[in-house]
Amino acid sequence: MTSIVKLEALSGVLDDGPLCYLLQVDDVYFLLDCGWDERFDMAYIEAVKRRIPKINAVLLSYGDIAHAGALPYLVAKCGLKCPVYATVPVCKMSAMFLYDWVQGHLSAEDFSHFNFDDIDQAMRYVQQVKYTQTILLKGDNGLQITPYPAGHMMGGAIWKITKMGDEEIVYAVDFNHKKERHLNGCTFDGIGRPNLLIMDSYNSMYNQARRKFRDEMLLTKLLNTVRNGGDVMLVIDTAGRMLELAHLLDQLWQNVDAGLMTYSLVMLSSVASSVVEYAKSLIEWMSDKIQKNFEVQRTNPFQFRHVQLCHNKNDLYRIRSPKVVLVSGLDMESGLSRELFLDWCANSKNTIIVSGRSGDRTLGTKLIRMAEAREANRPISNIIRLEVKRRVLLDGAELEAWIRKKKEEEQEAIRQRLEAARRSARLEYAVESDDSDDEDTLAAVCEAAATGANNYRKLGPNKNDFNKRNTKSSILWTYEPQQKSSFFKQNKRSFPMFPHHEHRIKMDAYGEMIRPEDYIVNDGIVPDIDAMSQEAPIQEEIADRSEAEPKPMSKPLERPTKCVTSKTKVEVLCRVEYIDFEGRSDGESIKKFLGQIKPKQLILVHGSPEATQHLSDYVKENDLVQGSVFTPCLGEVVDATIESHILQVVLNEQLMSSLVFQKVKDAELAWIDARVLRKIENNQIVFEPLVGEKLKALESEAAKAAEPVEKMEVDEEIDPEENAPVQRRVEENTAVEKLYLEMLPVSEIPPHQAVFVNDPKLSDMKHFFVAEGFQADFNCGVLYVNNSVSIRRNEAGKFHVEGCLSEDYYRIRDVVYNQFAIV
Repeated sequence: MTSIVKLEALSGVLDDGPLCYLLQVDDVYFLLDCGWDERFDMAYIEAVKRRIPKINAVLLSYGDIAHAGALPYLVAKCGLKCPVYATVPVCKMSAMFLYDWVQGHLSAEDFSHFNFDDIDQAMRYVQQVKYTQTILLKGDNGLQITPYPAGHMMGGAIWKITKMGDEEIVYAVDFNHKKERHLNGCTFDGIGRPNLLIMDSYNSMYNQARRKFRDEMLLTKLLNTVRNGGDVMLVIDTAGRMLELAHLLDQLWQNVDAGLMTYSLVMLSSVASSVVEYAKSLIEWMSDKIQKNFEVQRTNPFQFRHVQLCHNKNDLYRIRSPKVVLVSGLDMESGLSRELFLDWCANSKNTIIVSGRSGDRTLGTKLIRMAEAREANRPISNIIRLEVKRRVLLDGAELEAWIRKKKEEEQEAIRQRLEAARRSARLEYAVESDDSDDEDTLAAVCEAAATGANNYRKLGPNKNDFNKRNTKSSILWTYEPQQKSSFFKQNKRSFPMFPHHEHRIKMDAYGEMIRPEDYIVNDGIVPDIDAMSQEAPIQEEIADRSEAEPKPMSKPLERPTKCVTSKTKVEVLCRVEYIDFEGRSDGESIKKFLGQIKPKQLILVHGSPEATQHLSDYVKENDLVQGSVFTPCLGEVVDATIESHILQVVLNEQLMSSLVFQKVKDAELAWIDARVLRKIENNQIVFEPLVGEKLKALESEAAKAAEPVEKMEVDEEIDPEENAPVQRRVEENTAVEKLYLEMLPVSEIPPHQAVFVNDPKLSDMKHFFVAEGFQADFNCGVLYVNNSVSIRRNEAGKFHVEGCLSEDYYRIRDVVYNQFAIV
């Protein structure tokens, strides 16, 4: 491979953390996924932030938190502005994942990393693509990207990066080759033998049970629980595997023999309705069977008959039990899955089924270990230590302090509005315009003053205070002598008078104009201290309204609440089960896939150290990879360049203008006689010629591919213009020294033998000679032209042209020369 290819592991190597990798292809940088998790590791974010200025594109494989969780933060807080490429379902469902994630945190704590507006801003940078659609990146780098179906989730993509149409880099993680109920399996039809394959080792040591066995186990667990009067909590993600399980259970409920129609089936998520609506409109991204049924019978699998959609716990508790609940939040660290677990874990009749693995230290993983230990009859404690976060209403001194602060803010806002209105009115009266807008401005001022008086009577404990303030400014505030210089004399005079406004109805082409502010329902009214202290039931009413009327997709209402965190021990008395519905290829399938595709080089990411080492040893023992197998550590840069002794140099304009390019197929070649120089100082342009041993030493350094480690320091210095501290970043050894080519003088250019670049066939040459009017025949591997010149190839592949010196000989030789680029 003639390109310089490097991969830096920013997250998701030798562990099960979020996936994020920086891929360099020559001077183009790709960010492969940008996931996050509940730990919110800011060191990882800082590592990505330092590399944002040189990132050219972001490629998203899936829309879940592990692959796209950090995208809103990188866009809103770190300044990521490059294009983000994703399929249509990944773009839509990633927003649903992020909305549900943020809402789950806001319901229990003050989540400040990003908000709903940041998610919307990040989605504007996403460029939606389709499967097998080839996208040419901007610039003259010749790079193209193409997504292929990956299974696992709707819209999941395997990305192929090609340069000049033949060099392939494939990024394939978490793919699923098996066909499912609503998805096709992954496909590698458009992928040949890649020069570099980047894939995960997450399931390399895991053997998956058959789908029929898993479905029967799920049905058995559900029936045993609901028939005993218990409820089932089925933990799943928000908008990925949720669709597969919802489709499966809706079909089971339609089966009369299963006996489940008398029980309730619920999908619990703050974005459940939006997820189902998006799924209904994305039939073309689903399996062939679903598409065929939709074309023939017009049946939509996500037009559920038995699944009820709930967006909070209040909606859930209105549905009669026993019930089966699909709840979002696979790691169970926040959101509805954690809240429902705390409510249901103490009832021995209930069952909690975890459908997939998550991080090593999450509640979901703890429950999986508990389920495996109970199934194997191993002793394990039922006590789990948890950090419980809740949002509670303020009361007592905290409530009074909050109300006092709100009053001060309201008074300050009223004062600023009145002051602004007064200044505006004074300016308009000074101009003495005859336009009717002056009356509207005066009316607005009067109305603002009246509103301020009413609000002050509500908020202020002493009403006489407002009367004193109002007496000073209610009558004469409109008249203050102002000296206005003008060339022309003015006869009009202004006298102090009581403000009076005659209300005029404004009309437009459709009738009376409507003021939207007259119809706004103010839910954020500042409560009265006396009323809040005397009537305690009001707090309960506010709590009921806040839970009964949630707005998960809008800005939450400002309520007097606080976040409380406590560490407690929870006893798990309910049944806990683990049934794998992850939808990933298992270890046996991954090994067969590697044996079929046989990449030239392989990089293994996202898997435990044991699983990564196991797959690496298997590939080496069976010679499935021609080149190297890399298992990078966190922060390590892997040089996957196949060709050795490749150096990047800078060509100046003088040298470029002197080159004579020769075309050969799709490329252009030129012979360069120049001297290699190296920039050895950062501040001054000082060059050192690289010849002989120095050039060989530099080539050996490039072959080792050891990229320097960045050392970051932060100093503060004062900007003289802004008078504010500015962070200055000091980098040591942040880049490889640049190399330059200096044009040689004509006297120093050594002679060189002509180089013929091309590899034509004699059969092709025969057609060229016939097209030029010559007579050409093959005989025993020799091409005879006009019965006077013979052309043959020796063992080394060189062409021999033999014949008598004549005019035909030179014409035939010119035709042969035209098939080569001679430099």
